[in-house]
Amino acid sequence: MDRFTRFANTWKSVGVTSKVKWQQRSTLDRFNTMLVRRLADKYGEETKALMEEIAYQIGLEDGEKICENLNLDTAAMPSALVPLETVALLTGIDSEVYSDKKSRQFPHLSFKCSGCIFGQIFDGMDQDIRERVCHKYSLGLVHSVNKDADIKVLRKCCVGNRQCEFMVTFR
Repeated sequence: MDRFTRFANTWKSVGVTSKVKWQQRSTLDRFNTMLVRRLADKYGEETKALMEEIAYQIGLEDGEKICENLNLDTAAMPSALVPLETVALLTGIDSEVYSDKKSRQFPHLSFKCSGCIFGQIFDGMDQDIRERVCHKYSLGLVHSVNKDADIKVLRKCCVGNRQCEFMVTFR
């Protein structure tokens, strides 16, 4: 083993590479936060609308990957919340899914989570941007399973509630 390989293995074993990756993510997060703030200040509503489009597209893509990996039965009504629940689990947030079987005219599901799935990502951002991006990303996740579903955010952690609550209705 040459000295460069030995050096790399030694530093890898003490976690230097993971610290460098963490620092890179931290720098990128700060860069993105400042960029979004400045773009929103300069271009206002255009930036917010563009962020909504991007959040929806990313939600669709993430949801499709989740559906593919979990082999979801997209015909089942509760499957519409699986991508949202999966994202909550991946971010370390407890969540629950409830269904209302009494409502025959407009069947719906409720999803409650004990924290914001965007808590770390959009920390320090404008409240309006956070709410819009959250709604559109969540809608993208739900639409990846069922295009006839709609989502409404009933409670939001970002405005001081203890939990976020989403209601998904089906047409």
